[in-house]
Amino acid sequence: MLQAILLYAATAAIFLLLDVLGIRFLIRPVFERNVGHLLAEPLRLGPAALFYLGYVAGLVWLVSWPALRANDPVHALIGGLVLGLMCYCTYEMTNYATLADWSWEQVIIDGLWGTFLTGFSAWVGVLAVSGRSG
Repeated sequence: MLQAILLYAATAAIFLLLDVLGIRFLIRPVFERNVGHLLAEPLRLGPAALFYLGYVAGLVWLVSWPALRANDPVHALIGGLVLGLMCYCTYEMTNYATLADWSWEQVIIDGLWGTFLTGFSAWVGVLAVSGRSG
């Protein structure tokens, strides 16, 4: 049980830290250019927190925990990349299909970011808890 808690904490920490940077320097400028009139000011932290808690829990359950039990951090990386691609591209493609001002730039930048972020966070979380270096 302690190992699962540590895995969740490590994965959530790296995910949140990287996403704060990614949103600030990659995502927000693109969204401001395309749908700035739709952005909430200030950011609604409650829904954001619920997303992070739930998304990381799903990532750990579906990807990181099985990879940790198999002692295979690369499995966490690959599984995380696949999950990130599925989740982030679902969001992006749905918005592109339904929202007039959504752009291909948003689809590509946010889709790639979410794919990388999810895979990298799963990989680092498993490495941190397993004690392996690669």
